[in-house]
Amino acid sequence: MPKVAIIITIKEGDDGSAGCLEECQRQVDAIAAEGKYSFSIFLNDEGEGGFAVAWEKVDKGGEDFFLWIDHDLNLSEGAIACLLENSEFLRHKAVITGTVTRPDRSLVFGGRTRRGRLLEPDPVIPVPCHLFDMSITLVPGYAFSCLETPIDFFRGSLLYYGYGKKVVKAGVARMIAPGILGVTGRNTEIPAWKDPESTLREKAVWLFRSIFK
Repeated sequence: MPKVAIIITIKEGDDGSAGCLEECQRQVDAIAAEGKYSFSIFLNDEGEGGFAVAWEKVDKGGEDFFLWIDHDLNLSEGAIACLLENSEFLRHKAVITGTVTRPDRSLVFGGRTRRGRLLEPDPVIPVPCHLFDMSITLVPGYAFSCLETPIDFFRGSLLYYGYGKKVVKAGVARMIAPGILGVTGRNTEIPAWKDPESTLREKAVWLFRSIFK
């Protein structure tokens, strides 16, 4: 039976994690009852900086999939099942990210273009993206096996917002799951040098100033 490690990342403090954990456990129990997957849940309390450390700890258990979820998400009904079903449809050969909105339904996390712009998900089918966020993302072990140095999976792009630079180079597919998989009230500010609306020259100037100010 395939093993799924769910890694819940605590971004700021621990408020919201209890609700996310409860909903995550409820959805996991429903899927596990079908006998197709087994699950383990872990906490990453080091935020984005702890992605690689958390993965190295969890990977020792021989998991087949790694599902990353931010602690402050209000998960949509069937969010976890949606990711697994679409992964199966794609023969477990793709990284699948979920779209997250604010309460006003504006996009905040999900799949992105080459330059970091957020993409709208299709309501029914998975669609491709270039980069992706780690707010709610399912990564098959296959994706790590395609990288010469697996830990490179967690290296973000310097000038564009999103992960997946090394995944792109390795030729692993990146897809956006159908629909909206979560809602967050967290305010997220994109660094000026990663703003998709900025020109390359503006990015370079802002990055230079941030380093040498």
